[in-house]
Amino acid sequence: MNPHLKGQLGVFALLLLMLFLDSTGGQGTGAECLAKFKSGREDFVLDADESVKDGATFISSPKLERYKDCVVACCKEPKCNVAFMERGAEEGSVKSCFLFDCLYKQKYACRFVRKKGYINYILDSVYDSYLAVDIPPNESDRPPVANGGLDRVVQPQESVTLNGIQSKDDKEIVSYQWQMLTGYPYAIIEKTSFPDQIIVSNLTSGMYKFQLTVTDSIGQSDSTKVTVLVLTPEQSE
Repeated sequence: MNPHLKGQLGVFALLLLMLFLDSTGGQGTGAECLAKFKSGREDFVLDADESVKDGATFISSPKLERYKDCVVACCKEPKCNVAFMERGAEEGSVKSCFLFDCLYKQKYACRFVRKKGYINYILDSVYDSYLAVDIPPNESDRPPVANGGLDRVVQPQESVTLNGIQSKDDKEIVSYQWQMLTGYPYAIIEKTSFPDQIIVSNLTSGMYKFQLTVTDSIGQSDSTKVTVLVLTPEQSE
């Protein structure tokens, strides 16, 4: 055999071996990474603008085609704890992948809104510390915990969407009730197809308080307040 050709074949064989070893190592790492993440509720997408306002950090948007690869990419980023993506046409495929750090000053800063076709994965340690409900062994059904998100700041003439998606209960929340506490008769409050969500519009510049009350399946309830600040035109500029 031509010595030059023999040398090329040797290099090619070495490259194949390196690729094989790299791919098998990646599979192991991938399985370990996937085990560290919990699947979030389906058909929810991260409200990126509001999340960043609240302190969340966008890390990257790698071009990947499988949901597992997106989760693994998050796992490999030291500060990534939430990966969300749009489903693809085939099972397990995705059209996009976004990586975020959802912790800010020891608080969970990410907001999610309902949108069909999206999935998300959350790092187990973050889910357990900030999103899960701990149930003491001597209590079989704890009261719910209302969460209307952080206070909001909006531009003049801009509508604001309030939701209770981050509210928690160890069983089931059966009722979400929003109430405007600030007396302003010209506000327009619209319900949406989602029971925990309202859209408020026609607000003038000023500060408005809203209250969310959630009730579970045995009648236990909890309330929380959210402030919406509508800027003046001068403040907006």
